[in-house]
Amino acid sequence: MRCLECNKEITHLSNEHLNECCGLTLQEYAIRHHISLDLLVSESMVAAKDNSASFSLPSRQPDARAQSVMAALVLMDAFEQQQEFLVLNSEVRRLDQLLWYLRELQVYGFQYRQEYTYTDSSHRVIANNCIKTMRAYEHKFPDADLIADVELYTAVVVAQAGEIHSDYVFLSLPESKPVENFIEQLTQNYQIRWIRLNSYNKPDHVLYRTESLEDAQRLLQLVKTHLQEIPCASDRFFAQTANAVVSKELVFDSAHFITDHPGKCENLHGGRYNLNVKVGGRIDPLTGFVIDYGYLKSVVKQRVINRLDHQTLNFVCADLGWRSSTELLNIFIWEQLIDYLPGLQELQTYETTQSYCVYKGPSLEQIQKGELPDVLKHFSRPELGKSLLRKLLRSEQIKDLKVVSQ
Repeated sequence: MRCLECNKEITHLSNEHLNECCGLTLQEYAIRHHISLDLLVSESMVAAKDNSASFSLPSRQPDARAQSVMAALVLMDAFEQQQEFLVLNSEVRRLDQLLWYLRELQVYGFQYRQEYTYTDSSHRVIANNCIKTMRAYEHKFPDADLIADVELYTAVVVAQAGEIHSDYVFLSLPESKPVENFIEQLTQNYQIRWIRLNSYNKPDHVLYRTESLEDAQRLLQLVKTHLQEIPCASDRFFAQTANAVVSKELVFDSAHFITDHPGKCENLHGGRYNLNVKVGGRIDPLTGFVIDYGYLKSVVKQRVINRLDHQTLNFVCADLGWRSSTELLNIFIWEQLIDYLPGLQELQTYETTQSYCVYKGPSLEQIQKGELPDVLKHFSRPELGKSLLRKLLRSEQIKDLKVVSQ
């Protein structure tokens, strides 16, 4: 066969040849030349067992830099146990970032592998890029709270676990005391405040979001030098890329009634609502997404659908108790989602195929400044019932009124 990179005739294509030829891996070669990986990987390479005898622990001791990188990865519970190995996996788009970790962590015995498996669900060969070391070397790892270089440590956490949406930084981290201490240290020492959110995709994790845009800027300023050093991380947080808007449609069935409405809608009735949630922003160069559809679906399902589906909207909350119109419903839904989706652009709620409402609400920053639409809040305002006119309700005439019916 002919190598499409160096144009030489070779007996078979291998990672060894490509490393000398062009620096690509087999997976990258397959992607670049849009060839199925199944045609490049031999049967003997699929599910091949790694040789533990090829691993050894260097005699030199980890320096402060290696300890900071490793401690940050330990904090994030980044390593997966696979038989006698500890493995850090990575997507192919982040291969250079993985190799940066390898360079920093060779003192802990790590080696790079591109491993191949065949799965019945995909019906094709899947490549996995990882660095791995022996579980027997784990005693050499530092504790998660051993922070020799706080800026480098924080940069690794942001690079590995962080995403940026509409200029807010999100971190998905395991729920643990060291993580809480780390977040508290950023708040106390660097005035970087965080909002704790539910991590709907990872039940054992917590989703932290910088409280404000200013907090995100302080965080990125703290780690900017190191993020620019870590391959791929700088692209994720600083590169200029195209913008797009994505939409997710979800359906829920609810009943409602419109109080004081001179028509049939005053009566309790039900129907099927189609909700389109549109989120816009910069396309992440490491994922190719504005936002993962799976995350978007999870947030909307947990924050909205599960709360409204097969419920009477008027009894869900005080904000909808008076009028559960699609207009007010959209405002309510917006307020449930904006903390998790700061790139929220628009909601479309269809009550029927002919009747729907389009709503574009305030940004997260505007809401944080108190610029909330007050049309929802009349019946939940604390001053309701405290006007002087309410004294009329305590008059003798009012007390003597009787309920009558026809």
